[in-house]
Amino acid sequence: MAFLHEGIVQDAARCWHNNVIAKLFGDFVPDSDTMESHGDQRINKIRDLLKSHPRGLSISEIADTLGLQRHLVSKDLGYLHKMGQVELQTIGTSKVYTTTAKVPLAGILDYFSDMILVLDEDFVIIEVNAPLLHTVNLVRNDVIGKKIYGHPSPLIAGLKPGAFPEGGIEELNVCLPDEDGSTEIHHFKARYVPMVYENTSPGMIIFIEDITKQTRYRDAFLLSEAHYKAIVENQAELIFRFLPDGTLTFTNWRCAQTFGMTESNIRGNTIFNFLPGNEADRFRDAIMGLTAREPGVRISSRLETTEGYRPYSIAVQAIHNDAGRLLGYHGIARDITAEQIAEEERRSHVAHLDFLCRSSCDFMAFSREKDLIQYLAAGIRELVPNAVQFIFTYDRRTREMVTKSIINEEGVDLLDTDFAGSPIRFPVSPSVLRSEPELRQAFVGKLTKISKELIASILGNNLHDRFSALTGERKTYVTLGIGEGEIVGAVAISLPTMETLENRTLVETFIRMGMLTYQRLVAWRSYSRSDNRFRIITEKAYLPIAIINPEGKYLYVNNSFIEMFGYTLEDIPTGSMWFLKAFPDADIMQKALDLWISDLKKSIIGEIRSRQFRVRCKDGSFKSVIFHPVTLPDGCQLVFYEDISNQEEAQKDRNLLAEIVRSSHDAIIGMTTSGRIKTWNPGAKRIFGYTAEEVVGRDIDIIFPQHRIHEKDILLKKVLQGEYISGFETERKKKDGRIIDVSVTISPIYDRNDQIIGISTIIKDISARKAEERLQKLESRYRDMVDSINVGVYRSTGDPEGRFLWGNTSLVRILGYPSIQSVQNVPVSDLFIKAHGREELLRDLREKGFVRNREILLKRGDGSVAYVLVTALATFGSSGEITYINGIVEDVTEQRVLARKLASLGNTIPDH
Repeated sequence: MAFLHEGIVQDAARCWHNNVIAKLFGDFVPDSDTMESHGDQRINKIRDLLKSHPRGLSISEIADTLGLQRHLVSKDLGYLHKMGQVELQTIGTSKVYTTTAKVPLAGILDYFSDMILVLDEDFVIIEVNAPLLHTVNLVRNDVIGKKIYGHPSPLIAGLKPGAFPEGGIEELNVCLPDEDGSTEIHHFKARYVPMVYENTSPGMIIFIEDITKQTRYRDAFLLSEAHYKAIVENQAELIFRFLPDGTLTFTNWRCAQTFGMTESNIRGNTIFNFLPGNEADRFRDAIMGLTAREPGVRISSRLETTEGYRPYSIAVQAIHNDAGRLLGYHGIARDITAEQIAEEERRSHVAHLDFLCRSSCDFMAFSREKDLIQYLAAGIRELVPNAVQFIFTYDRRTREMVTKSIINEEGVDLLDTDFAGSPIRFPVSPSVLRSEPELRQAFVGKLTKISKELIASILGNNLHDRFSALTGERKTYVTLGIGEGEIVGAVAISLPTMETLENRTLVETFIRMGMLTYQRLVAWRSYSRSDNRFRIITEKAYLPIAIINPEGKYLYVNNSFIEMFGYTLEDIPTGSMWFLKAFPDADIMQKALDLWISDLKKSIIGEIRSRQFRVRCKDGSFKSVIFHPVTLPDGCQLVFYEDISNQEEAQKDRNLLAEIVRSSHDAIIGMTTSGRIKTWNPGAKRIFGYTAEEVVGRDIDIIFPQHRIHEKDILLKKVLQGEYISGFETERKKKDGRIIDVSVTISPIYDRNDQIIGISTIIKDISARKAEERLQKLESRYRDMVDSINVGVYRSTGDPEGRFLWGNTSLVRILGYPSIQSVQNVPVSDLFIKAHGREELLRDLREKGFVRNREILLKRGDGSVAYVLVTALATFGSSGEITYINGIVEDVTEQRVLARKLASLGNTIPDH
């Protein structure tokens, strides 16, 4: 009964006059006396005859029995069959007719779950079933015999049979009261089926289906679909749905735009059209394997977009109904181009780390200059294959650059071919090089592009012409090797004019490592402490390094390792000891150990196996560290470590930055590119005397003294060209007009597009330091002067015990000590032979401020006595105490000894 519309209604619409109608409407067959035509009488006879023969009769049997013509009987039986009053059964070639069993209409209608109304030709209700009465909350007497139009029930009154004389379907929205008394809109579907009763009068049957739940479900689904579309419409990901055959049924705006189509015309395409060749087959195979139990899969594939083929990560979910039948797929695709680029950069970074680590170990092994130069040249060729490279060392004795290697792009050393037997040397003045603006970055290890004119001025025209003839038209980058502030060598790289110098930082680091190694070799030949220098060079090459042999014994850790973790080789002689100390938690230690062993078993020579761990240092602190172990050809493990703990502190650092600027004692000033002041911190107020309100918006030249005003445009021009100015010492003017010494650091401020949008200036007041420097120069001159005189000059503290702060060589000689340091270790009071001699001197100095030519007996370092004349001047502090004493000591020992001898001689000569 639930399939009323698909069964009863469709059958009634197609062949209403069959036996179903006869069963439904047998109660309405009119009596024979109401038939007016003779045909009706004939039909009644045929019907009565069939009733008396329940097994049925053929057309011939009926015609013979009633004495009627066979064609009339056939016509009447056809009418009765159409009216549903007889049933036809074919047996062989014969047609057998039987009378139709009548069923009461009301008894049948109540078995239908849908609501049914039966109307006569005036739309008067002649029958109704129980479901309809229940819905409208009425009884049969309230409905039977009433016309539809104007009926008090809104559902019945809302029906429009007159609008569907040929039958049809309409949906009704009717407001009906619910069981709780509230009123809600209900939704119905009415099917109008016209009919003819046995008495040939027209009528209509109306089947009414309550579709309230379906309609509400449909509306909720449409609303949900609208919400879903609104959510996914502007998502960055591509969101789509497609049928099992791949046909797209839905895409968001982003998806359509990515493929250069609209949302309407992309539908109907297959998803496979947007995947290239084999990847489409791989995608199809992946989704074909999805089941209701495992409905999801993630695939990485390229998609053909308006920008060409781009990589995407595609998550696909199969959609099944409750019966497990596949309905379609839902997909989300995310562009992973940036991730792949980042991964490629990470791999490149790891490769660079591997190269540098290998190089640092190799550099450590060199003890001959020739081997080092060859290795450095080979490494540069590996990093910059199309370059013509020049390697020079600097001879400090002759102040010349010496050419050690010229390798062309084919790997040939031109020193062995074009310059054989002719050493290439050319004079270079370090001071001249330092004065060249083009070489400023070269002095800090950067590869700097230099002009042909500068090259010619350094090499000389003849040598420049010879080099140019070999290399052709090229651009040249130069970097200098600097050791302890002195030039030790240089490297030049010449590239074709249209080629870019790739991996510049890596090349610079490698060359710097080579130059540092060369410096070690030079120092090794010159000084006995070369081993320490070499370790410093290698250890500062890059990251902390450890080398572990195949048995798990630590062979080497560099200083960076010790600085990072605190452990020395004595602390961790073996890997087992390392795991015990670095991983105090037993479970975490076991996990780390298992990973190490697993990676080690699968390791390949030269392959880096990166892992991140949180390890405990010797001081008890923990650090987040990325381990980069690599297997060496001899089975040893070279491990370098990358401390990423600072990244966790980066956010805190950023939060502190504003407070640092605010609390800095230095002036930190933000300016526009034209020099107009935008920010002014408290340090700037302290140094210059202006408040922020006084200077913000004004030009920076308010703090420039008149004789320094020209510096403004020069500095701004350099910074706007991207130059960073650090520690520039000059003068600036305070609000009160005083001129002060300052150190200025200026740097450009960039936006996200690397455009300079402002200038940051940090100004440090160095007036005190400059004054101290001037004082030191004066004091140095003073010391040089007093060192040359024959009297002792000193400065001592003013406390009772007293210590010498400084003294000249004459003082050291008079007191009989080997050096001024040994004099400074002796309390001044211990030098006085006379008891309380120091106290008496201090008392006189407090009273008078100075003493002049006071004779004092002092004890020399060897225990002998020295007679000295002391002149001293006291310097007092704010509270009246003596802070220090400046004095002169004149040795009169010989005079006093001679005087005593003369006096003794005089006593022995008799008087005359």
